[in-house]
Amino acid sequence: MTNAAGLARTYFGMGVAIGDYDNDGDPDMYVTAVGGGHLYRNDGGKFTEVTREANAQAGDGWLTSAAFFDMENDGDLDLFVCCYVAWTPEVDRGQDFQLTGTGHGRAYGPPTAFKGGLCTLLRNDGGKFTDVSKESGIQVRSAELKDPLGKALGVAPYDADNDGLVDLAVANDTVQNFLFHNLGNGKFEEVAMQCGTAFDQSGSPRGGMGVDWAEFKNDGSLGLAVGNFANEMIALYVCDDPKGLQFSDLANLYGLGAPTQPPLKFGLFFFDYDLDGRLDLLSANGHLENDIARVQASQTYEQSAQLFWNTGRPGRALFAMVGSESAGPDLFRPIVGRGSAYADIDGDGDLDVVLTVNGGPARLFRNDGGNANHWVRLVLAGTKSNRSAIGAKVAVEAGGRTYRRQLFPAKSYLSSVELPLTFGLGKETKADRLTILWPSGEKTEQKDIKVDTQYRIVEGAKAR
Repeated sequence: MTNAAGLARTYFGMGVAIGDYDNDGDPDMYVTAVGGGHLYRNDGGKFTEVTREANAQAGDGWLTSAAFFDMENDGDLDLFVCCYVAWTPEVDRGQDFQLTGTGHGRAYGPPTAFKGGLCTLLRNDGGKFTDVSKESGIQVRSAELKDPLGKALGVAPYDADNDGLVDLAVANDTVQNFLFHNLGNGKFEEVAMQCGTAFDQSGSPRGGMGVDWAEFKNDGSLGLAVGNFANEMIALYVCDDPKGLQFSDLANLYGLGAPTQPPLKFGLFFFDYDLDGRLDLLSANGHLENDIARVQASQTYEQSAQLFWNTGRPGRALFAMVGSESAGPDLFRPIVGRGSAYADIDGDGDLDVVLTVNGGPARLFRNDGGNANHWVRLVLAGTKSNRSAIGAKVAVEAGGRTYRRQLFPAKSYLSSVELPLTFGLGKETKADRLTILWPSGEKTEQKDIKVDTQYRIVEGAKAR
């Protein structure tokens, strides 16, 4: 890629966010890195770096995950950027970190050895960004020392309390998670501790990495999943009444406790891999230290991904771990997993998976047979709303059930999933009704939706 002057850029890249920030119909790309972020404008498939012109660097820290979303519903996409820790090579080398028990060689320093970082919120003012981090309330500092509190690795936007304004869940490493409640007028309040998403059940912080939201029970309740460090189970914060924003960690209750505790979990997301109408959960796993097995017999550097099928049954049987006998051996071959995303790469209706690998090539896993059930795919385009339709709320009614999604590609860890929405319908041969609530507040309704079909829907027009 080149910048506006035609010069190639090299940097230590981390994550990616996708969204049409200039509303020209082409999805643009933001890449986070150590030392700042990089915005690439898409002009008909050709990318040009416009970071400086658009005022989109987002500071000079260790930037990790990022998310495009419309915080004010004004029709253009704003940008939230996570910052990890205050790291420099000099500080790292000066502490001489070693893996306990090996007696030789350097190791990664724990996050507790570094000060935190301040996340950035860039407001989109007609294609040029303004840094509103301080006045918006998203920069959290410790009460005692006034140092940055966050060590942010993952972010997932969602209108968690269904008030029409997009909130933000942030997964932090070794400190409390954040939940930024959108108050309107560009203001946010950090409410994770009051809402129950800050800590584990004992009140302790965990090593949060990937993060995703979902109405995984199809009953109106809302779940927030966070992938955590080795020997820490996945968090599944569940709220039965989203308007109340009161969550409880029910990972153990729903079958995600013991199976998810051993591995070190990075990217994770909800998706319906078998299109039965229930959202499943996938986690990309892999350790930090290649010598970890020398000091912890239960750990390995390369680790298998985990796929949990949503059975729809109550209690601990809700999420059942899938093995190679049903999903094939390739997905579960051990890797040093990091980012994870999904897309229908071959156009057959079911969702394929990509996992990034530390120190190796990314792995692309084609879903063969996931489309044995029926499905509907929706490609949305905003007019009054942002062109990417990010933030749109979609409900599909079929067979007496209602399936709900919100369109946010930013989720998992350092990753962005595809923009089209996929709804699995099981054995239903039609969808009775489709309802879209656009970020602008406009509503689209359509009846008698054909299955196994992809529709393109433009705000203000019928599906086609």
